[in-house]
Amino acid sequence: MLDIHDIYKKMCKGDLIVAHEGEVSSDLISDILAQLEDKLIASGVSLKFVRKIYNIMVEALQNLYHHLEIPPDSFFDNSKFQKGSKFAIMSMTKESSGYRITTGNFIKKENCHFLRDRIEQLNYLSQEELKELYKLVLNNDEFSAKGGGGLGFIEMARKSGNKFGYEFLPYDKNFEFFVLEIVAS
Repeated sequence: MLDIHDIYKKMCKGDLIVAHEGEVSSDLISDILAQLEDKLIASGVSLKFVRKIYNIMVEALQNLYHHLEIPPDSFFDNSKFQKGSKFAIMSMTKESSGYRITTGNFIKKENCHFLRDRIEQLNYLSQEELKELYKLVLNNDEFSAKGGGGLGFIEMARKSGNKFGYEFLPYDKNFEFFVLEIVAS
């Protein structure tokens, strides 16, 4: 069976800025964002770039908080986490190409196709096309069943200026583990 903790350990290799494995809450998001901002400013990153990375991280964490699925019970059987909690993993590392933000969460298999298609669409578009899509979605009130219109993904693609990396890792017959990578440079 897929070892989520092993994925998390691999995400945290390198020059780690912030990381989390466990329940996702609004307080946690606030704490991570405060840590992130403090660490980036202390390391001499320009305020303009700090805002860029901060905005991408806000969208990535909000996406986790609002759209993750509660893991299957079998996940909690062999973990230290409380059954039924909103579990996810995330990290941000500094690399030669910029900053890599990686998130991971459970997703029901029936939702993978839509998400894969959405990411592929965004990866295909130019910066100008992303800007137009953002306006279109915003003006058409196009929203998903969970309340979002994909604006967070569009905004992360626009702000990062890079294509998303992603994987859907099989977990069991009903769930996959979705890993998203965003590089801000």
